[in-house]
Amino acid sequence: MTNITRRSIMGGGLSLGLALGLPGTASLAATPTILNIGLGPDIDTADPHRSTTIVAGGLFVELWEGLTSFDAAGTVVPGVATSWETSADGLRWNFTLRQDAKWSDGSPVTADDFVFAWRRAVTPATRLGLPEWIAPIRNAMPIMRGEKPPAELGVRAIGPYQLEVLLEHPKPDLTVYTAYWVLSPLHRASVEKHGDSFPQPGKLVGNGPFILDAAIPQSHYALKRNPHYHGAASIAASAVNYHVTEDLQTEMKRFRSGELVATKEVPPTQLDWARSNLADSLRLAPRASTFFLVPNLTRAPWKENAKLRQALAIAIDRKTIVEKIARGNEPPAYSMTPPGLVGYQPPEPDWAKLGDADRVALARRLFAEAGYGPGSQTLPPIELLYNTNELNRQVAVAVAAMWQQVLGVKTTLSNQEFKVVVSRMKEHSYPDFARISWAVGLVTEYLNLLRSRAEALGPGYRNPVFDQAMEAVDASLSLEGFRAALAAAENIAMADMPMIPIMRQSSRRLVNPALKGWVDNPLDLHPAKFLSV
Repeated sequence: MTNITRRSIMGGGLSLGLALGLPGTASLAATPTILNIGLGPDIDTADPHRSTTIVAGGLFVELWEGLTSFDAAGTVVPGVATSWETSADGLRWNFTLRQDAKWSDGSPVTADDFVFAWRRAVTPATRLGLPEWIAPIRNAMPIMRGEKPPAELGVRAIGPYQLEVLLEHPKPDLTVYTAYWVLSPLHRASVEKHGDSFPQPGKLVGNGPFILDAAIPQSHYALKRNPHYHGAASIAASAVNYHVTEDLQTEMKRFRSGELVATKEVPPTQLDWARSNLADSLRLAPRASTFFLVPNLTRAPWKENAKLRQALAIAIDRKTIVEKIARGNEPPAYSMTPPGLVGYQPPEPDWAKLGDADRVALARRLFAEAGYGPGSQTLPPIELLYNTNELNRQVAVAVAAMWQQVLGVKTTLSNQEFKVVVSRMKEHSYPDFARISWAVGLVTEYLNLLRSRAEALGPGYRNPVFDQAMEAVDASLSLEGFRAALAAAENIAMADMPMIPIMRQSSRRLVNPALKGWVDNPLDLHPAKFLSV
């Protein structure tokens, strides 16, 4: 039997008057059991199988609970499953489910609910947003390609509270995947009754600690405590309102006025002020993440010119960006994958150690070898797409200036709402570069974006050598072999530069000191069931 704590990986209506007051701001309201928390940009969809954003994931962990779950520190712990066993070859997992798990309508959560949900996920018509997250399950990829029926997915109920999972290859960190929303259960009766509208308020039947009570696009998502949740008696908050905002200055003002108990971000221009004036509220913590610039590799010249991508990547002065712009103790990123997940230390390219003069010289040489620069053709202006956010804008401006100064490349900046950027990336309808942050405690998923099969979410990278290297990752039986194979694949990717890593992003929040249960963690995940006044 596996003990999850030993195998854990780092990994109603709106009420604004209840948030906690700070000294000199709005006073504590009369209903302290309702929490108002900043969500960040609006979610792409409330369907857990179609969403591709970590922002939406912050809501999903409140509405659904998987076989495993996250504690207040972001550590994976038992959820609906109480225990599990694995076969010697790592290809068969048996999960024992808790018998007091219930849906928000009071009906029991059973193994069949997981079978139904996972089969829906791989059904081609579902258009699963994150197919790589379910790819380790036997037959998942052939089913999503329409080559096999969903009934052949490697999952079955061997009793009401016994679930068997068969894998394509060993997956030592499977219990981390089962904590995320793609592998959560679904309430079959409500999904079949309402179809694609099942995640709407009044229709959604979940098994998480909260129920979706209202959803106002670009405004807020109101959640109320689920009385049938097995841990409901220990939850202090009767309701939680997650507030949408893409304007960090506005969010900070709402926190200072007492409207929010916690923000999603802190504007980079306000960090020094917050350090001096809100020191007891400012929370800066390392976060497992990578801030990327992603070229559209389905289009010329990005598709066929690796040296051009390398030149643009090397021309960026990451130290200046993290020290002068981000200013939140974010380290520069020279690899796709952040360090520390399952003990993995990603390799860095040799040019990461170069001084500024040598780095600039290398960028210019590669640019010339790519066929551009003085005496060669001129690279047309690049469009850099980013979602509306103060930090994103400042980084985009800095990158544009560096490309101009080092390579003579002009850049046009284009900012859109978060949902629009996500949609254009899925469609590969942006012309040149788009900005994304990937922040998830699944170590393989940073490189899985680059597999040829990652058509919906990746940049459109096609490299059979890299794909073969990732197959070696999949075949690893031990964590030691897994890490070594992952490093080999990462070296291949960094030599090709299919995405340009810029920095790791720290968690930067304002949290009212009166809020208890908030634990800084590398996932920047803070389930409301642990929070209290």
